[in-house]
Amino acid sequence: MKRFAIAAAAAVTMGAFVAPAMAEMTNLEIIFVKADQNGDLLLSKGEILGVAIEQFGIADVDGDDMLEAEEAGDLASDAEFSDNDLNKDGSISIEEMIEEKLADFARIDENSDGTLSLEELQAAYSQQ
Repeated sequence: MKRFAIAAAAAVTMGAFVAPAMAEMTNLEIIFVKADQNGDLLLSKGEILGVAIEQFGIADVDGDDMLEAEEAGDLASDAEFSDNDLNKDGSISIEEMIEEKLADFARIDENSDGTLSLEELQAAYSQQ
């Protein structure tokens, strides 16, 4: 019984320290942690593309591998939507999205090590 009481007290104490730290995480940090599937604190091209393809699939309501302005909603008026529409047909194909994500990856990977650190992402998004 003593062990249980000690373990419970430790859990409550640890919760007091962990909960505030989690509450202070930025959206970018949360996305980073979720995308980092192998837990190495670096994002590979595969991890980045995996998240992007998953999100594309969710947004592509009609399942035609094209993201039309209606499916993008408010994001369709964002400059990034038109930038990603490489052939300027008013929609983004999955191929266009992948090409753009790979270009973004190369631009953000400042040390050219083939992975993105949280610091590289923070630097890239603070410039926007």
